Amino acid sequence: MRFSTPWLLAITVQHAYTIAIPDPAISTTQESSKTTIPPVPLKPTNPELTQTPAATAHKTPDPPGAAPRRIDLPSPHKTPNAKRVKIRSGPYKIPDMTVIGSPYGDKGTLFNLPDTSIERPCEGECTVLTQQAGLEYPNGTNANIDSGLWLHHMVTFIKGPGRWDPTCYGKPSGPHFAVGATGSTSERMMASGNERAFLDYSTNPEGSGYHFKQTDKLAYLVDLMNMNMQANVVYVTMVYDYLEGPLPPGWLDVKTVWLDAFQCGTSEVAPPKQNGAFTVSSKPWKPNFEGKILGGMGHLHDGGVEVDTMAGPNTAMCSQDIPYGEKPEFKWSGKMAGDDKPADDHISSMPQCKIQAVTELKKDQSWTVEGKYDYDKRSGNLEGGKQSNVMAISLVFVGVPPGGVSKPPGWFGRR
Repeated sequence: MRFSTPWLLAITVQHAYTIAIPDPAISTTQESSKTTIPPVPLKPTNPELTQTPAATAHKTPDPPGAAPRRIDLPSPHKTPNAKRVKIRSGPYKIPDMTVIGSPYGDKGTLFNLPDTSIERPCEGECTVLTQQAGLEYPNGTNANIDSGLWLHHMVTFIKGPGRWDPTCYGKPSGPHFAVGATGSTSERMMASGNERAFLDYSTNPEGSGYHFKQTDKLAYLVDLMNMNMQANVVYVTMVYDYLEGPLPPGWLDVKTVWLDAFQCGTSEVAPPKQNGAFTVSSKPWKPNFEGKILGGMGHLHDGGVEVDTMAGPNTAMCSQDIPYGEKPEFKWSGKMAGDDKPADDHISSMPQCKIQAVTELKKDQSWTVEGKYDYDKRSGNLEGGKQSNVMAISLVFVGVPPGGVSKPPGWFGRR
């Protein structure tokens, strides 16, 4: 069983990680200093384990009777002429619990599959107002933990002229490499874990949205988990509210800043403790562009209780408490063999950050994300009898002028 998720294909990008990835910083609530630890290793802990054969975990044809890949829906968004569409990507076949699905020996896993043929909400220009990821069975019904399936993680990349990733720009980056790009030619737009958070880019009173150019292409990293004794075929869904055409006059475009405890790497670190409280923190990031902060979204693993997005050592942009088990579909009541034991209640949503003290992204700031965990308050997921790896991520949505902001100079230059 697998409860931790490196966001890359470890086998294909292993060399890149040996030269490029900064170590994450870990601190406990009982300690004032942070202790640097090595990243989660990319080599299998058991050299006899191999990846799942391609016939077992992969993208597969649509099964008979599958729901349509594109479904137009009425949009509830307040913007006139807004449209809503659900895009179903895949389908993806996840092996059962008898099959090893990753180089770590994890079972029942579709391990960080890069998919570079993701359908956009529009063919030409459009502006994304909101989006939300999900997971469905072929017939269109919801797939979640109550039936043994997890949207463990997915990451959306935009590739195209003028795209660049603020926190991985000019750095070798495994996640970007996995989808055939770099941090200087693509950007991470959003991500979702199984909490399936609703992302709103339209919070600027004068108008804002994530604008897609005709030249932009989408790619996913898809990581799914199956706790059943039979393989399952599923679709990753994305529901967009969007506005066709150019960015409306007076509106701000949006650029995402990705803060991460293991930046440009696997995003995951080993928990420093097996019980009690601790904090996972990123290294400081100095902004390489400026803009108006429109909101943000944090992400932790089970056992997390709060995520803080910091614009300085004592300056919080926002703090988010973590809801658990709000609906039955986010509760696990099954049984696992051996020393693998998922929590009963799982993170079930993530409210979007409301702007507090910090309203502007400025180059003289120093940004970090702090993920607070407490296994005495919220159960983590045991893997082999030990707490599985954890994450601390925050996405900050920044309003920028129409057309975006220019790439900063660097050794990757303006490629």
